Amino acid sequence: MGIDTENKSKGDICKVLCTDCKHETNHEVLYSLLLHKKEEFEEYSWHEDEYQVVRCLGCNEISFRIIKSDSELQNLETGYYDVAEIIYPRRTKETINGKIYLNLPSTIKTLYNETIDCYNNNILLLCAAGLRSLIEGICQDKESGTVLKDDGTKNISKNLEGKINGLYKKGILTEDYAKVLHEHRYLGNKAVHELSIPSRSELELAIGIIEHILDSIYEIPAKGNKLMHLRKRAGDKT
Repeated sequence: MGIDTENKSKGDICKVLCTDCKHETNHEVLYSLLLHKKEEFEEYSWHEDEYQVVRCLGCNEISFRIIKSDSELQNLETGYYDVAEIIYPRRTKETINGKIYLNLPSTIKTLYNETIDCYNNNILLLCAAGLRSLIEGICQDKESGTVLKDDGTKNISKNLEGKINGLYKKGILTEDYAKVLHEHRYLGNKAVHELSIPSRSELELAIGIIEHILDSIYEIPAKGNKLMHLRKRAGDKT
């Protein structure tokens, strides 16, 4: 039989790792629902889940918290029952707060957000694959696989290496940035083809670099165009 108890823990304060504050902070329980289930044929067997909506008292970030316990988790030394805590969104102390991009094509924005989610949820293999897909997305958006030769004919590259070189030849990226993207390509290739899982520190560096590249290709030019437009409007008024 299940027993539901609403808001038993409302107003309680608990310690939770905050994604914005980057460390454990006091969180207030805004809402709770306790589900207690006793096994029908085992008198002393039970399972308990408590679902909570909690708010960081430092930055007001909202999280969803689940506290799980059952009769099998009794600590024989203390007599108390151990609990398992699950927090959503998932987080670690190395959580990356994704940047808000206003000028990315929708597909690239989706790839970026999903790559950040993979990192924060410790899905490292797919995170590396996501970084490689981001590069593919940039190359596709900028049509860097097709580059005009000096004689006016087209050079078409179907592999990612050639497409990255095309970003440089078209003047979209500097040579140094193109070399960095090749390192991202190697990281993604090892993840996709060799199932080699990179470390979190490698991926954190790679994400930081790809963010700089997204800024240089999409955000900075858009902001520059907006600034020129504002200056032109101001000039027209004088």
